[in-house]
Amino acid sequence: MKRSKKIVAALIALTAGGFLAISSTSVLASQPKTDMVDLSAWQGAISNLGYQNMKNSGVKAITIKATEGTFYKNPLLGQQTDTAVQSGMSINFYHFANFTTKAQAKKEAKYFVKAVESVTNQKNVVMVIDFEASKLAKLPIATNNRNVKAFNKVVKAAGYSKTDLYTNANWVDSYISMTSKNKGWLASYPTNPTGVRYAAANAWQWSSSYKFGGKTSSLDVSQMNNDYYT
Repeated sequence: MKRSKKIVAALIALTAGGFLAISSTSVLASQPKTDMVDLSAWQGAISNLGYQNMKNSGVKAITIKATEGTFYKNPLLGQQTDTAVQSGMSINFYHFANFTTKAQAKKEAKYFVKAVESVTNQKNVVMVIDFEASKLAKLPIATNNRNVKAFNKVVKAAGYSKTDLYTNANWVDSYISMTSKNKGWLASYPTNPTGVRYAAANAWQWSSSYKFGGKTSSLDVSQMNNDYYT
């Protein structure tokens, strides 16, 4: 998601093991769907026309970066949220995690909630932890699981019942665990993406350079495996 810390490098560096708990299906001879797009300030202010173009191309949900740590709020959060809503697509939000302790996780969760509450009163959105900072791979999996649980507890106490975890597919069971409450939004970018992968997860992000209808902007696109994000 975050351009300065794209997880593509991690895909190369990490081994293929460690995510057998997330099942994948047989590859089909078709391009994955572009059900969901995630945005940050990197993409800039997208016009109604741009959102409509994505919707016409099959996009059902927009997931927007709200915050990072306790020091950054997306300056375009309001604009990107309002325009997506006006275009008739579902909205969701993500927070780029920096927490390495339970106390930090709680602080970041409060910061995230406050930012989302400033742009919408919707509570049925998915509140996602973007779990890809390199320092998180240096912590024991039990510590990461504990911190994620603490973060989500604060989010749910604020009235948001839907949470999820975005991460590199190769990180699952090595640095973080998926649960029934966080089935996962998993990133993996094959050279020739086809069919369905990680069917037990909520979504599969399969490209970070997709272009809609001849547009020059490259976007992160995902195939949803269910209706959780809508």
